[in-house]
Amino acid sequence: MMTLSTAQKRLIIFIVVGGNFLFLFNQFLLITAFPTLMQEFAVNAAQVQWLTTAFLLTSAVFIPMSGYLIDRFTTRSLVLTSFLFLAAGTLLALMSESFAILILARIIQAVGAGIMLPLVQTVLLLIFPVNQRGKAMGLLGLVMNVAPATGPAVSGYIIDMYTWKHLFWIILTPTLLLLLLAVFFLKNITEQRETRFDFPSVLLSTIGLTGLLVGSSYISTEGLLHWVVWLPIIAGAASLFVFGRRQLQLTAPILNVRVFRYPVYALTTGSVFFVGVLLLSTETILPLFAQDVQGSSAFVSGFLLMPGTAILAFMSLAGGMAYDKYGGRLLINTGFVLLISSVILFAFLQPDTSILFIIAVFCLFMAGIGMTMMPQVAAGMNDLPREELAHGTALSSTIRQFGMALGVTLLSTIVSAGGGPDMNYQESLFLGIRQAFIVMVLLAVMSFSLYRLIPLMKKT
Repeated sequence: MMTLSTAQKRLIIFIVVGGNFLFLFNQFLLITAFPTLMQEFAVNAAQVQWLTTAFLLTSAVFIPMSGYLIDRFTTRSLVLTSFLFLAAGTLLALMSESFAILILARIIQAVGAGIMLPLVQTVLLLIFPVNQRGKAMGLLGLVMNVAPATGPAVSGYIIDMYTWKHLFWIILTPTLLLLLLAVFFLKNITEQRETRFDFPSVLLSTIGLTGLLVGSSYISTEGLLHWVVWLPIIAGAASLFVFGRRQLQLTAPILNVRVFRYPVYALTTGSVFFVGVLLLSTETILPLFAQDVQGSSAFVSGFLLMPGTAILAFMSLAGGMAYDKYGGRLLINTGFVLLISSVILFAFLQPDTSILFIIAVFCLFMAGIGMTMMPQVAAGMNDLPREELAHGTALSSTIRQFGMALGVTLLSTIVSAGGGPDMNYQESLFLGIRQAFIVMVLLAVMSFSLYRLIPLMKKT
């Protein structure tokens, strides 16, 4: 890595972290606009969800290639490419007059996200020394977790005051600004080395991830035993199995799955997978509960996430710095107590539950996220040698991103299933949301159990 001044390092951090914020903010920007978009484009709830699912799936498909891309291309070229895709997709969204074109615009944006999201983590791990990686991951966690939470609140305000196309104007301007900064000031931070592109690996991972997600998305409408459910899921699982075997056989794999031989990395990656599912699912379900069960406005349903977002912003940085200074055992254990307790409380929500109570529980939930997610990521990355960081971040980012997409799809299926045919929409939705939160309690316990399996706790 070339020698950089402190000012240059700070500018690189600003550009890549700023880009990461934009991609994640944009990822869930349309959630509170779904009712408006359903009416304008005459689509149902399952169809409109693909505006988020298509984004998550496309980025999840591209993220496995990030290890190869980081080895092959410079930081500068990758960042510029990701910003260009984001700008192109945003412009297309502004011009779209059909639902299909809007989906295509989201897919183009997501290609940039698939390039940027794992790259940011690699850059931060290379710039910050090992004894400050908790701080580095805390900074990333602040952006990674706060950006999706602020999106629905901003979206709710824009939808109430203007039109859904105005949402994309607030993405385009900062994208162009960061693109100009990258053109003139961004330096390379990664080290290039000999590698090769393996098309069969990319094809297998694409079929695998797409098959699992598409099959899962049909459960709510077709049932678990229908062929449009089990056939894609079986094909996807088989493709991912063959993909993993192929990576072990290649001398230069697209995604080096051998990093799973490091036990702390493997267990923290699994635990963070479930934490990510909990975060995104809660941020998706709570606005839906407030808007469609309690009858709140789009702005209120988005705003209820904001206080918890502020808590998460503080806890991400404070938790990362505490990890560097004191280690992770007490910090992460306390975080899981808050996380599990808050999800249990969510499972007891009622249609007449006070918004203030929901906000308070969500603050506890977000404090738990801040204390469990990025400290575990830092612990896992500290378990890897420097030369494995790019592939370690690529693999963990792939699992995290796809896990969020799959988790939201499955939990949305539970929400949609709701009650029986004799129930009205509001009653059915309320029952579905309660069932989803019960499942999330189990996911929280599973995440904690994986963390508790980590050998030699002094490493965390």
